[in-house]
Amino acid sequence: MPSSFQPIVLLNTTGKLVEKVISNRLQFHMIANSFLDPNQLGGIRQRSTTDAGIYLTHIIYAEWLKQCYTSIIVFDIA
Repeated sequence: MPSSFQPIVLLNTTGKLVEKVISNRLQFHMIANSFLDPNQLGGIRQRSTTDAGIYLTHIIYAEWLKQCYTSIIVFDIA
């Protein structure tokens, strides 16, 4: 029955959809126009924690090949 749907739920769903569309378009234009630093990893689609770990590993390995010594400090914040 159409009368059983709550209008407040439909507004909430529509609002989330509009927010997602605007967020995706804004992010696309910011990357396309170089407003974001290429090394920015947080909060960007398809750039996850795994990507950050791979990038860090690449930097360390490149420095080891140059015979540079690198020290890493890792924080575990609970």
